Amino acid sequence: MSKNTPHSPGHRHYDKIVRLSATAVDSFPSTNLVSAQQLSHMYRVALILAVLAAIGSLALSFTVTKPKIEGLVQERTELQTNLAASEAAKTEAEKKAKVATATADKKSSELAATQKELEAATSTAATQQARADKYFADYNKTLADKNAAQEQLARWSGTGLNPDQILAMKVELKASKELTGVLSDEKSILQRNVASLKNKLSKYEDENRVVAMPGLKGSVLAVDPKWEFVVLNVGSQHGALEGGLLMVRRGDKLVGKVKIVTVEANRCVANVLPTWKQGDVAVAAGDQVLY
Repeated sequence: MSKNTPHSPGHRHYDKIVRLSATAVDSFPSTNLVSAQQLSHMYRVALILAVLAAIGSLALSFTVTKPKIEGLVQERTELQTNLAASEAAKTEAEKKAKVATATADKKSSELAATQKELEAATSTAATQQARADKYFADYNKTLADKNAAQEQLARWSGTGLNPDQILAMKVELKASKELTGVLSDEKSILQRNVASLKNKLSKYEDENRVVAMPGLKGSVLAVDPKWEFVVLNVGSQHGALEGGLLMVRRGDKLVGKVKIVTVEANRCVANVLPTWKQGDVAVAAGDQVLY
């Protein structure tokens, strides 16, 4: 039960009764004629009025605060009930959460195991597919080789020759090719010799002759500036002839002209022609020569 405050209804009622009592006391004549018996009676009346005022204040306070107290008790009961329900719901939720966590962990473990099994199965499938592709490719190659062999055998069968005859013809063909190569080399050598002899003979017949060396190209290997001759990397095998004239170039610039004086198989010696010198620019190793 709450106490009376200075502003509560019971306290205000009590103050009102006290003021009435004080007024009643003050209404008596304040003279010396009032007897002691009358003064005692007045204090009794005032005391009774004060007690009645206190009782009224208490009754009024109880009447006013009782519904509030009952409301607070009811609210406390409801809060306790709700709290108990919340605690029960929390406990149940925590229990379900634990079950859900355990289930999730189990599912995660099962998923990881399934993933590993899937990866292993995928790897095995890829290996098997690679093997199958290789076998299929080998089969196709073997089949193609077989068809080609059968086709070639059919062509050989159409010639009317047996295998021994075909082998003998193959050996003869190889020998004929080798002989043709030898004859071709000998022909080239003879042609070069004939050209060389004709060139030497022409020196005595016509000193102003022009020696033709179509398509001949090479480079300068060495230079003797004192005696003004050069060594070239072309010889009789390349078509070089004595008396032949070659232009000497350095990039796109003409630097001189040389005349072949001696010819070997893979190189030759040529003199630098003074009339074709280009000022202070001299023929040097690495310069290109061409007919």
